[in-house]
Amino acid sequence: MEEPYTPSPNRAPHTTIAHEIERFLSQRAARSVYTARTYRTGLSHFLTYLAERGISPEDPPALLTRAVALDFIPWLAQRRFASDATSLEQPLSMRSRQLYVRAVSGLYRQLALEGTIPLSYGDYAALNAEMNKETSFRPPPIEKRLPSDEVIEAILEAVRQPPPELERDDLEEAQRQRLRLIWLRNQAIVLCLYSTGMRVGELVRLRRADLDYTDQGAWVHGKGGRTRFVRFSNQAWGALMRYFKERRDSLASGTPADKPVFCRHDRAAGSRRLPLSTYSVERLVTRLAQEAGVLERFNLTPHSFRHYFATRFLGFTGDLALTQDVLGHADPGTTRVYAKTTKTQHIRAHRDLFDRDTKHEETP
Repeated sequence: MEEPYTPSPNRAPHTTIAHEIERFLSQRAARSVYTARTYRTGLSHFLTYLAERGISPEDPPALLTRAVALDFIPWLAQRRFASDATSLEQPLSMRSRQLYVRAVSGLYRQLALEGTIPLSYGDYAALNAEMNKETSFRPPPIEKRLPSDEVIEAILEAVRQPPPELERDDLEEAQRQRLRLIWLRNQAIVLCLYSTGMRVGELVRLRRADLDYTDQGAWVHGKGGRTRFVRFSNQAWGALMRYFKERRDSLASGTPADKPVFCRHDRAAGSRRLPLSTYSVERLVTRLAQEAGVLERFNLTPHSFRHYFATRFLGFTGDLALTQDVLGHADPGTTRVYAKTTKTQHIRAHRDLFDRDTKHEETP
């Protein structure tokens, strides 16, 4: 049984749910802008859910009870959201639901610690365990997340094709230039993801100063502040150089080294060199999968290229430590999951090593 709720004297009595959410998100943003962005999406869904329960953003946080938090989970599971790829409404993925519930749990934790909601910290800990249990799931095995060679080849072929609009005679030169830049940029993005195993967040944060022209690669700033070197294939490097040549950064303000490697080229960006968002790259991959006719067969994402790269690199080198370094994994266990996909090579090598001269031996 929960203890009677007494508001903490340290919190202003007139604070609102909206104010506490913004305060929580600003603290999260100080630690990770990307986590804060995801949490903001989750908490915007939470506000929609609260509104359906008759709770306003201007109401006091004391209305955020244990039951309110738990009922958010089935509400989120039953909601349908429009997909950018197909415009059809569909449920959120389990991964998204887990992240959004984690955002609400984090908000409750902060408010419970401060005595702003009718939960002691012990009550919150029990609530958090229940919320985790309700949204726990086992990710599919790596084999299910690994695109086939056929899928990857179809995507590479799709991105090589120039957009049909470039063939129009009535196209204004400025628009033609913009479409060509987008096409060259998209080729470079896909080839870079394919040949480096970079995370999409690492790719969009790359600056031209990070490029290593001597060794045809880049210094990537990954998770936990770790920096590592990645090398581009000849095709990826060539695509990148063609994109830079067409982009002509020397004509823009500042120095080329300051510019993002991959820029926006929409009308709103104009001549400014603004970086792409991870969402833009995700939409690009979904659109290419649709054009290549593989969208119905495989849920391709930018991270699929990382899985594909990791499996091929480990299969070729057989070096788990080197693969860990190339991928920027802090935990070797994270890399080891890709070793499961090399079972065929393992069996073949083992057979060649131990069974070559025993094919005709008889059991005593």
